[in-house]
Amino acid sequence: MPKRSLASVNYAQNVIPPDYKCDGCGATEVKLWREYQTFADHTKLLCVDCAGKDQKKDTSNVDDKGFRTDQRFGYKTDQIGWYMPAVPIEGDDTYWGYASVPQEGIAWWRNLPTR
Repeated sequence: MPKRSLASVNYAQNVIPPDYKCDGCGATEVKLWREYQTFADHTKLLCVDCAGKDQKKDTSNVDDKGFRTDQRFGYKTDQIGWYMPAVPIEGDDTYWGYASVPQEGIAWWRNLPTR
């Protein structure tokens, strides 16, 4: 995986880094998910449909905020198998850990189109 340049993300101005794109189909300017507990240099970013295919999960019910109903247990989640929301850190070239994302980052990611 090539190193991504994510430092241009700006939550307040809704700036999306130019290389924030799906490694599966090339989709841009949409929500992306990343592998759980993987260094940014080695992770792939996937859009909702590519993450669903990769993880063999039905993503047809993912809503505009990035949540889906888990088929097995029936609860709402923003995770797709082992993939979690890919929220870049402002001014850095990496991503927030799942439980560490600030409210501004959550809002930035949720405001992106799902598809």
